[in-house]
Amino acid sequence: MLKKIIPALIILLYLTGLLLSFQFIFQKLFDKERFESIRNILEYGIMFLSFLVFNALLFKNKYSAVLSVILCLLLSVNFLISVSCFFVYHSGFNVGMAISILETNMHEAFSMSYMFILPGILFIIFFGLLLYSVIYLKNNTVRFNGKFIFIASLWIIMPFAFYLKHRYISNKGGGKMIKNVYYHLSDFNVAMKLQQDIDAIKKNTPVFNSRKIQQGVKNVILIIGESERKQNMSLYGYGKKTTPNAEQQAKDMMIFDHAVSPAGITNLSVPLMLSSIHPDEFKQRYDKLSYNVINLANQSGYNSFWLSTQASSRGITAIASLSKNKKWINGYDEVIIPELKKVIHGSENKFVVLHIMGSHPNPCNRLPSTWNSEGLNCYDSSVKYTDYVLGSIFNMLKNTNSVVIYVADHGLKVQGSKLLHIDSKESTQVPFFIWFGDKVPSVYKITGREALQTQTTYIYPLIMKYMGLEAPSTYKNQENKYLNLEMESINYSKLPE
Repeated sequence: MLKKIIPALIILLYLTGLLLSFQFIFQKLFDKERFESIRNILEYGIMFLSFLVFNALLFKNKYSAVLSVILCLLLSVNFLISVSCFFVYHSGFNVGMAISILETNMHEAFSMSYMFILPGILFIIFFGLLLYSVIYLKNNTVRFNGKFIFIASLWIIMPFAFYLKHRYISNKGGGKMIKNVYYHLSDFNVAMKLQQDIDAIKKNTPVFNSRKIQQGVKNVILIIGESERKQNMSLYGYGKKTTPNAEQQAKDMMIFDHAVSPAGITNLSVPLMLSSIHPDEFKQRYDKLSYNVINLANQSGYNSFWLSTQASSRGITAIASLSKNKKWINGYDEVIIPELKKVIHGSENKFVVLHIMGSHPNPCNRLPSTWNSEGLNCYDSSVKYTDYVLGSIFNMLKNTNSVVIYVADHGLKVQGSKLLHIDSKESTQVPFFIWFGDKVPSVYKITGREALQTQTTYIYPLIMKYMGLEAPSTYKNQENKYLNLEMESINYSKLPE
């Protein structure tokens, strides 16, 4: 009886590892998106069952059995990653962690080995049960006909089908999604591609000639929102009450009423905001991203921090990797608040970037199950949730020498019932404001509303100012160049409405 139970047990263990890394799948089993979660669990379960049958086929031959052992070992390492993140870091796995693994050395790995004793034991158990299940299927199947061969091939066919679906049919939020039985593989693929950018940018050592002219603000904090339309914020006149916390703090803010982003997608707009690279140079001189706010902080006496609830992406992660302290955190955006609280307690000058999920498509997925939407649709509710996160940060920093710059990477264009990432003036209109703590020196504390159109690349010289550095007399934001989705630099005035 026990022999028959073990194959079922290994499937359950595999799915447990999956849910430890993608906890949102489990959480959504108990809310309105339960069917999406059930579908995910079934899809991964079918792929894993197919994987077992495939390896049982390989075990029919002593030579191909070696390949089966290797495949099972790699899958067990995949499981080890899941349980290690859960027991050691109390988190799921992500691209940031994959980059950390790729960058680690033997000494660092050995020094942390004691933390992985329990995950190591679970890895051995999983590997043993996996091999046992494969051999059990091999011994208890009289012959493998066409039906079994089809089942055995599903774990290879399904990822390809997922790719085609997300490439040509349905693609929420951009990018591509390829589910496969080695569910951490995609994180490592992305990490290895990002590593090339990181290495290129690290090799280009910047030299900043900025002169220190006065004492800077102690805590300079930049919060980068995601896909947030200022048109849906009551701070900017929207009819629904979506930003009550920001409105309450407006007297302590400088608010830019007509801010526009330099590009319509995150991977272009954020690097342009955080570095001095010009839109005209973006394709040919990517290495110039080394002239960015993180390296500027590192060379200006500020301890640098990057805290993110966003998945990693080209350019952005390359800049983030230059931070002296960096952490990618799984969970809804509010998980970043206690992390910031730990950082603020330090006595040194600090530059902190918080990169949050905000209203990233699909906005329904950005809200905790306990969040009260108060009759708002998912998008407006995500705007209000971001406002809640910002309000919590303002309250934490109120009695400090801290400046908080908030900006969205880009907006969205409304087309029917859809919110689109496209090149248009509507989708460049973003929230951009600066909040001042009570102890910020008066020389910096300039509040009110700016009526002129301001490109958000102004953040770069603005951060220089708050670090006490002499800002350049002219900067690229004044040219108002826009980098479109074809990677062409155009004048903002040429964008369609």
